Order: sequence, then structure tokens, then C-alpha cells
Amino acid sequence: MQLVDAACYDAVMQKWFNACKALGRTYAETKEEYFGFEAADVARVHFSKGKASGVYFRLFDGRVFDTGAREQDPDPGWYDQTTH
Repeated sequence: MQLVDAACYDAVMQKWFNACKALGRTYAETKEEYFGFEAADVARVHFSKGKASGVYFRLFDGRVFDTGAREQDPDPGWYDQTTH
């Protein structure tokens, strides 16, 4: 798991929001509306779930969301595990 400050989370959220907006996947006006949370709500970022690489936002309340703003399984055992 990666620990960084809210400004970094904000930038990552903005990047993915802009991409989804450009692809027509959302009509949300802001990244907060799109994701349903703010960068200050993010406790950690994961970069893999099982064998799937990606960006997963873990909130302080334990919920996890992917870059498509879809809620994911919150079980920490799924995230950032080495696979051999």
C-alpha cells in the first residue's frame, strides 16, 4: 500500500475523472461527484487486486473504489499481493 498526501490523491482522481469524462463514461461535473468522495477521504491507494493491476482508492471508512468509481471488495487480502 502507498501512503501519500491528499494533493497526490486529488491529482490521480482528477486524471481518471478527466479520462472517463473524455470517453463519455460520465456526465458528472466534478471528480467528487463522479467518485462520490473527496481526496481527503482517501486513506491509501492500492495498485493491484489479485492478478489485476490498477488503481484502487481505500477510504478511511474501509470502502474501496476503482478508477471507474465502482465499489470493490474491501478485504485487504485482495490488494497489493505478490503473485508467483
